[in-house]
Amino acid sequence: MATAEQIAELRLLIAEPTSDVYTDAILGSIIDARSGEMNGSAYDVWVQKAAASAELVDISEGGSSRKMGDVYEQALSMAQHFSNATPGGTEPLAPRYPRLSKIRRP
Repeated sequence: MATAEQIAELRLLIAEPTSDVYTDAILGSIIDARSGEMNGSAYDVWVQKAAASAELVDISEGGSSRKMGDVYEQALSMAQHFSNATPGGTEPLAPRYPRLSKIRRP
C-alpha cells in the first residue's frame, strides 16, 4: 500500500499539486502497480497525460496563436525521461508514425 510520502513525491514528479485530476487513491494504485518504483509510476502518469492531450491542436486566430500540440510533445518527453530513469526501463513509447500492413487471413 502506497504511503502518504510516496503519493506526495509522485505529485511532485507529475506536476499535480492538488487532487483535482489525480486523487490520492488513484496515485496510490499506480504506485502499488509498480511496487513502489517512483520513476515507473511517474512514467505511467505522463503517458496518461500524453494520451489525454493528444487531441489538442494549434490555434491561430485574431493575431494570436496557441501551440496546444506542444502539450502532447512535452508529456511524451517527460514520459521518456522517467522511462530512462527507471531501472530496467519501461515499455517503449509507440512510434510516431502509423504502421500499415496488408490484412492476412488464415
